[in-house]
This record gives sequence, C-alpha cells and structure tokens, in this order.
Amino acid sequence: MNLNTYGTVIGINKEFSRIAVKLHDGDISVMGVDELSNFAINHVLYGRLNQATKQLIFNKTKKTDHYINIEATGCNFETAHSFLFSI
Repeated sequence: MNLNTYGTVIGINKEFSRIAVKLHDGDISVMGVDELSNFAINHVLYGRLNQATKQLIFNKTKKTDHYINIEATGCNFETAHSFLFSI
C-alpha cells in the first residue's frame, strides 16, 4: 500500500518557517521546513504529507528532496491558518 500523497503549497509563514499544504483529498497539513527558499505558493509536494512526523519529501516543482516536520494534519482552512501562524 502506497502511503504517499500529493499536495500543493497554499500558505507560507516566513517568521516561523512553516508552510501549509493542501492535499489531494482536500485536507491541509502544516509543516516546519528548514529552508523556506525551497518552497513557494503552488509548488507541488509528494510524500507522506498526512502523517505527523519528521520525514523526507519531494518537491516535484523544483525536483528536490527536503526534510520537513509535519506539525498538523487533517486541518480545514481555519485550523491550518491557526497552526501556520501560532508560536
């Protein structure tokens, strides 16, 4: 069973180095990233984007791998916004 999924970057918080990613099923995940310059709005990401763990994902738009820390999954827009901009 393949647990990987696609998602599109829909939000970026430069102050806290977080991005919000809308998954193909409509849920949103919020993740911490080491280097925000590797991500932009509408970038397509691939990996286990709906599991709250530290992991390696693939940025299909830039064709690069990145370690990220998924902090929240299964969010709607309001919940994702809260996670994206909270300390």
